[in-house]
Amino acid sequence: MVPKDGDYFAVQAALARQRASAKAGGRDSRVAGHLALAYAALARAKSERASAPRGDEAGPMG
Repeated sequence: MVPKDGDYFAVQAALARQRASAKAGGRDSRVAGHLALAYAALARAKSERASAPRGDEAGPMG
């Protein structure tokens, strides 16, 4: 499996938001909206992890 970075998930979130707004409502729209939120959360987490300090600065769990 190829690792994904924050940019990948940000693009996926944008695509899911487009799909959600293109739907007429209902279940498909809600599912696309939930996917957009999940992808956006993954993008934030990946970005935060990538910018976190490494080594001794990373905290007690290192």
